[in-house]
Amino acid sequence: MTPTTDSVPDDSWIQASRVVVTAGKGGVGSSTLAAVTALAAAQQGAKVLLASVDGKPNLGRLFDGSPLTSRQRDLYSDPSGGQVRGQSISPEQAFGDYLDLRGVGGLMRRVVKAASLDVVAASTPGLEHLLVLGKIKELERADDADLIVVDAPPAGHVTPFLASATTALEAVAPGPLRTQAEEVHAMLSDPQRTQVAIVTLPEETPVNEAIELHADVCALGLSVAPLVVNGCWPEQPGLHQPVTAAAREAGVTLTSRQRTALVASSRFGAARLDLQAHQLDRLDAALPLARILLPRLPTPRLTWSDLEVLASALRGAPQSSSQHQPDGTTT
Repeated sequence: MTPTTDSVPDDSWIQASRVVVTAGKGGVGSSTLAAVTALAAAQQGAKVLLASVDGKPNLGRLFDGSPLTSRQRDLYSDPSGGQVRGQSISPEQAFGDYLDLRGVGGLMRRVVKAASLDVVAASTPGLEHLLVLGKIKELERADDADLIVVDAPPAGHVTPFLASATTALEAVAPGPLRTQAEEVHAMLSDPQRTQVAIVTLPEETPVNEAIELHADVCALGLSVAPLVVNGCWPEQPGLHQPVTAAAREAGVTLTSRQRTALVASSRFGAARLDLQAHQLDRLDAALPLARILLPRLPTPRLTWSDLEVLASALRGAPQSSSQHQPDGTTT
């Protein structure tokens, strides 16, 4: 299967900002895109932090089989010098770090935490998302990574997550929390610091949702990376050729059962490609974005070699026959 890119001149967009937030409705592959973006950047020589913000374990498992935790750990080292580190960021962890940052320590910190984040958050819309983004902002400021890739919450939580700073600015009085919101908003709205990578599938409902998400992101004034269309079927020019003619050209004699199976298979493949082409046309008409197509991989669970294929597709590069494992060895 040949990786395909469309309207993307090079892979410079991957490191065009300090933070890339991968966003998509549930099931379209936003976590996969986060992992692949981190891998592609590391292959460019970047030091990358891969952050999961909603407790999804699959990010770490895609690299070394273990779920991410609040403690950073090495996930991948590239011969170029690039590397991927990973960690999860929960609202509770971000809340504790925020208290530390504000100098609330010792007994007072325990008293504040005893009130529970849920109680505090109930009085401030979007506080949990804001705290998590505040933690990402502090990591970005620390300058320990060239790029931070954030796997955003799925489904209907993407827009509230990205809008949390704007929401807080409208609702919070001047003070430390408003300052936090202002700093997060400054990070998100600066295209040199943050861009949002929207991912979808070439299917009707995911395309509808991607169009809606793009409108939401633009309304927030955020920079948008090239659109990533995941799970694309490869072109098969021979699908529309009659089965009997193809068999005759190949010098093959088909039984009646084989002919019936091949005709059904060809019709299915042609229908899928027609559907895909229609959805890509809809995206062309609705979204003024450069586009990257990631191939559909026929596997129930992604392997390391699958990540390499997808990273090559993301970068618009041919897949090498030699593949580097997470520890930097070559196969």
